[in-house]
Formats: sequence, C-alpha cells, structure tokens
Amino acid sequence: MNQTGRIGIAAALALMLTGYLPMAWADGCRTEDEKTAAAQLRKAEDSERAGKLKEAYETAGKIDSMCLVGDGYKRHEAMRKRLGLQLGQQEEKQGRLAAAFDWYKNSGNAAEADRVKLQQVDASPRDRNVVSNAIDHFRFKNNNARVAELRQLAAKNADLELASEDKAFTARKESFDELGKAKDWFYLVGEGADKKVRERAERRGDSLLKEDTHRHLENAQRYFRMAEAKSKEKAVQDKALRLAQEHEKKGEITQATSFYGLAGATAKGNELEKRSEAQHKKSEEKRQKQFTKDQDKLEKELGL
Repeated sequence: MNQTGRIGIAAALALMLTGYLPMAWADGCRTEDEKTAAAQLRKAEDSERAGKLKEAYETAGKIDSMCLVGDGYKRHEAMRKRLGLQLGQQEEKQGRLAAAFDWYKNSGNAAEADRVKLQQVDASPRDRNVVSNAIDHFRFKNNNARVAELRQLAAKNADLELASEDKAFTARKESFDELGKAKDWFYLVGEGADKKVRERAERRGDSLLKEDTHRHLENAQRYFRMAEAKSKEKAVQDKALRLAQEHEKKGEITQATSFYGLAGATAKGNELEKRSEAQHKKSEEKRQKQFTKDQDKLEKELGL
C-alpha cells in the first residue's frame, strides 16, 4: 500500500473514533454541562428577583462559570458581585463588620472590603487579632502605605503595654503578662522591634537578682529567659545554690530543697529531703519506744 493509501485509512479511523467520544467545545464543556450551567444561572437570577439573596449567592457559587455561553459568564460575575455587596451591606448595618468583610472580599468588592477592614481596626484598635489580620490583608495586596500605618498603631500599643508593665512591676514585682503582651505587639511592628522587651526584662531580672527570697529569684530567672541573657540565668542558679547550702546548714530542709531546684540541682534537693524524712522517721520511732517504755514504768508504779 502506498503512502497516500495509509494516510486515507488513518483519517477514516480517526473520524470513526470521534463518533464514540462525547461532543465537547473548545473550553472543555460538554453540551449537557452548558445546559446545566445555564439552568443554574437562571435559578440564581430567579432567587435574586424574589429577594432570596443568600440562596441566590449559594446557587451562583455552584455554577461552573466556564461552561456559560454567550453573555452568561459576565452575568454570573456581575450577579455574584452585586449579591455580595447587598449581603455585606446588610451585615454592616447590623454592626457585624467581620461578616460584612467576608461578603465583600469573597464577592470581589475589593474597595468595600478594604474600607470595612479599616473600620474594624478603628472600632477595636487595641485588639491584637484585628490589627494583625488587617496587616495581613493589606500586605497580601501590596498596600505598603496601609501596612506602615497599621505597624505604627502596633508600636503605639506596644508602648502602652510597656507603660502598664512599669506600673505592674512597681506594684507587685511581677509583670510577665504585661511584658508578654508588649512583645506580641512588637512582633507586628517588625523584625527586631521587640528589643525593648528584652532590655526591659533584663532590667527587671537585675533588680530581682539582688533579693534572697525564692519567689524573687525564680522571677529573675524568668525575666532573664525572656531577655535571652544566658549568663545571668547562670548567676541566678549560682546564688540559689549558695542559699540552698545555707538553709541546709540551718536545718531548713524545705527552703533548701526549693533553692536546690532553682539552682538546677533537683537531685540533690530530693536526696536531702529523703535523708530528712528518714531521720524524722527514725526519731519518731525512738520517741514512740521511749513513750511506750515510760508508760509501762508508770503502770508498774501504779500497780496497774
């Protein structure tokens, strides 16, 4: 068979095979898919005309918009945006800003979403989650100006927490909660912004390291950990070890055990406690024997 004959047979086979394949358009949608999409679009439009906005939006969300022919795609996109705008406005009127933002964003009403996101921040400027979400939102949109404004707000809130920390430490020599909140705000400001927190924590640790009570030294150690001051953490342990030994010499076992634990010598503290308990048990047994002996002697003297 010559080359021309082979080509003819191949063409005939290809034509036969196409008869067994479902009819498809260039966009990959079968005729029945296009009919389904068109019917769903009409249903969504009917729901919208009936005032059933959420139902219309849900129906529109199920449509494969790539299978809409003619002006169907444009009608679908315009309807989703229109519905999202109305539903967002309803939520906004009720003061439900988070829900309004979701409607605006998901329906492509970008300007409204931006406006409500800033409105959320204005309503709750001290809410870290609100500010953090706003930073993420505008950073994703490469809106550097808005991000910078929000970071300035975070820095202001961090300074307010540091002021609260100062009052707390003055009042009770402990301010971990306030210092932790300041650190969280500084995290939103940017990398390295929490240096103020580390410096403040180190100063607090220095102040408490001068004390001899277990509580103050334990807190000093926590502050030095926040400050990432390893050498000063070691200074706390050294002092705690010295105090543990002093209490042990005085027979103050409970205090000694606590300080050994703070010094990182828990095993030694446990050993001391066991020895003390054993000694106490031995003394108690001796006391009981003496008590029994004295009781027997008294009974004999009384003729009992």
